[in-house]
Amino acid sequence: MQSHLPSAVSPVFFVIWAILAISFGAFLHLSPNAALKRKVLPLASVAAGLLFVGFAWKMGIPGSGLLFMIPFVGLITLVNLRAIKFCDACGKTVRTQNPFSPPKFCSKCGAPLIK
Repeated sequence: MQSHLPSAVSPVFFVIWAILAISFGAFLHLSPNAALKRKVLPLASVAAGLLFVGFAWKMGIPGSGLLFMIPFVGLITLVNLRAIKFCDACGKTVRTQNPFSPPKFCSKCGAPLIK
């Protein structure tokens, strides 16, 4: 028996996702506090991954699909955490385009970045 739940969940998902993306993006862009960003980024990344998997489950993706999805969501989360660093000197959020080589220097002020 197919439920009509996905059509009701989809708009809610996109609204919540947009609100979180805009607010977290603004925080990363506007906050000069690198130490706070280092604490918030892992929590927000894991929460976003769990939210994505939770909505997929709520929309009716079967358990086998979720078991296939979870490792990929985890991998994307780890790649994002590795690719984003914060400059202690100026507070800039620095993101590399190469996930295999995290940024080493701030693109704004040139200061070395903490691992």
